[in-house]
Amino acid sequence: MALSAAALSLPEGYFDPFYAAGRAEMHLRLAHYPPMAAPVAPGQLRYGAHTDYTGFTILLQDTAVSGLEVRLPGSDEWRPVAPMPGAFVVNCGDLIQQWTNDRWHSTWHRVANPPPSQQDKARLSVVMFTGPANDSVIVPLSSCCSDGNPARYAPITAGEHLLTKLKRGNA
Repeated sequence: MALSAAALSLPEGYFDPFYAAGRAEMHLRLAHYPPMAAPVAPGQLRYGAHTDYTGFTILLQDTAVSGLEVRLPGSDEWRPVAPMPGAFVVNCGDLIQQWTNDRWHSTWHRVANPPPSQQDKARLSVVMFTGPANDSVIVPLSSCCSDGNPARYAPITAGEHLLTKLKRGNA
């Protein structure tokens, strides 16, 4: 978050109170995709298109089986994200988009089926969802707002934001 603060012209420790030890929301998910026993239908996906709800998502992809795709901003084009040994993929979540007043956009992504040569292999992804403490009040950052670009979002706690997303689903 110190890098985010620097990129957003904020003091280095700006996000520290929101992500203080013992308060930050961190959730680890192991996403297992078993080998595919039957041919897949055209257009079928392993996991449908979605954005993540809160802060940054840190993903360690399986390097043996491909599948992750991201949608290019402002288009309907999807691009594969090649797994790289020792590398993480970092996606912005919906709360980051709101916090930055749409300066940084939540990443639309999905998991496509692997090519036929990899369909007999399982895929395992390790996903860490990060976010500020649930009682953190999220207001569009002053460095992301101006007279010509006023705040687009009302203040909301991180917990309320997450509950709203969970109730509504990904629209």
